Amino acid sequence: MRTLLSALLLAAAAGEPQAFDLRAGTLSYTVVHKLHEVKGTTHALEGRAQVQPGGTLRVQVRAKVATFDSGNSNRDEHVREVTHEPAHPYVQIKGTASGVRLPISAPIDVTLDGTLDFNGVQKPQKIVVHLEPQKEGVRARFSFPISMEAYGVERPELLFVKVDDNMEIAGELLFAEAGK
Repeated sequence: MRTLLSALLLAAAAGEPQAFDLRAGTLSYTVVHKLHEVKGTTHALEGRAQVQPGGTLRVQVRAKVATFDSGNSNRDEHVREVTHEPAHPYVQIKGTASGVRLPISAPIDVTLDGTLDFNGVQKPQKIVVHLEPQKEGVRARFSFPISMEAYGVERPELLFVKVDDNMEIAGELLFAEAGK
């Protein structure tokens, strides 16, 4: 059985793209209200990454809106309502970055020129992604703010006060060699 490192070296030597599947991780959102902070998280993710021989990384990750859990089922139902979940069941990030050489032997930061597809609205997004080599593959961490109003999301309110427009999206993902 080939180790991840030897497989990456062989693929790089052959000039082939190297594919990685998302094996585990979390995607979360955080919104702030004057009275409290709300964080919703999902572990039900789908994703794939590919590194081209020239160092271009292509990545796509998505999650069903219905799988996010804030610990409050009424709040989660309201999130599904304001994001029009039946019409737009997924939140998705996809994009490319350059300068990724395999094998990754030390932590690196790359900037993903991406597109966030949320509530049926697609907008460009630059996302700094921290990549770290792991025994099982490569761990990717990121966090970035968005405007809910820019994505057509009606901001929830409590006691007649709406949550802040800025929402933080964060992820911690583990990618491993495809097919292994």
